Amino acid sequence: MTESPILIEAKDCFPFKNQEGNGEAIQYFISNQKELNIFHLGNQQKSDDLEIAYFNTKDAKWYAGRLVGEAQFKYNEIDYKIVIKPRFGNLQLFRMLEEVFNIKLTHSKSNVNKQNDYQYLIKQLIAFLWLNLLSKANKHGIPKHNKVRYYKGATVRGRLDVRKSIIPLYVEEKIVSRYNEKVVDANISKILLKAYRILKSDYKLSSIKVSLGAKNAIEQILTSNIRDTYITESDFTNIKYNDIYKSFKPVVDLSWDIIKKKNFGNNNDKNSDSFSFFIDMAEVWEIYLRSILKRQFAKYGWKLRKDKIQTYKGKDFKRLLIPDIVLERGNDVMVWDAKYKRMEFDYFDYDRADFFQIHTYLNYYHQNRNVIAGGLLYPLSKYFSPERQFKNKSNSLFNQETTNTSYLVDGIDYTNLTEEKVKNEELNFLNRIAELQKN
Repeated sequence: MTESPILIEAKDCFPFKNQEGNGEAIQYFISNQKELNIFHLGNQQKSDDLEIAYFNTKDAKWYAGRLVGEAQFKYNEIDYKIVIKPRFGNLQLFRMLEEVFNIKLTHSKSNVNKQNDYQYLIKQLIAFLWLNLLSKANKHGIPKHNKVRYYKGATVRGRLDVRKSIIPLYVEEKIVSRYNEKVVDANISKILLKAYRILKSDYKLSSIKVSLGAKNAIEQILTSNIRDTYITESDFTNIKYNDIYKSFKPVVDLSWDIIKKKNFGNNNDKNSDSFSFFIDMAEVWEIYLRSILKRQFAKYGWKLRKDKIQTYKGKDFKRLLIPDIVLERGNDVMVWDAKYKRMEFDYFDYDRADFFQIHTYLNYYHQNRNVIAGGLLYPLSKYFSPERQFKNKSNSLFNQETTNTSYLVDGIDYTNLTEEKVKNEELNFLNRIAELQKN
């Protein structure tokens, strides 16, 4: 009888349970970061500050990072299983995903709450999101492009090709013409087809109800007569999307993540029990905040910007500034950075690097824009009382009364979580940000 693996469990951004005596296994897990299967749910794939887990010298404990999922691997001939769960529970994760993808996950919620296997949860989540992204993308059918075809016959099809017609006209009394034909994009179709087959065989895709939009797209893929040949990284990165097919990029990116799934720990045995399935909660948190702020502030005339600012161009110390969320209305802007970290209002929760980063953004925009407000936005782990709100807001930068720019640390209060409370606290957060317009 095979022994069960040693379970090392944590909530994201919290210390691991059962870590005593298993520190080396956790270190091994961290050292194999490149072997993790991390499924990205948005267009941006931030990995520069991705932290799987870390050792906190303050309390001498191993802490989980921002990834949620499960990995099973062998270390020193011992089987281990690491499970990292969302710190605010599955329902809040699904709430954010519903907002981000404008979908309802009611059917899946009941199934997920009965599941203790996080590998199953992540797989089902990936399969469900793939179907919904495919359905949303399928507005004009599977991406196609023009391909030049030649026709030889007694009539012209398209435009006459005089040079190619000289010999056939003399020998066969036929002419050659050329015309454009719409053909499916081979690389996009192959990537979607491979992902579909993997999802169907390994992710229980067949157990999920498929929308008409997704079903139609799958039928197009299966009948496209594309040869199922090998796809390289270069084939994927060189895909070009014209305007009407840009909506396919998220589902193609997710499909590529699915195709590239690796065994964990450099294990090349495909039949091995080593595996890993993770999603990045920081990515989910950012795109969730972008979505609710965009929706709320559109009625006030604000628009969401995506800025990439090149500073010190041509210098050795040039840097690219990419604020997470920039809201714009005329000459007014608000600048926010989404931080999926623990925030219990302890001194060390206010990260020094994050503080300087957001102030760099704010000072940059101050050069030629009216900066209304800015700050850091967290999922809050402690009650955000009016007194706490007051202590986390300044009506001017650096609290020097030299500007009219409000600076604050804010977010959504996730204490004593219920579905009704989440909706109320989300609205409270949006109302607090909206109040800044009046300052």
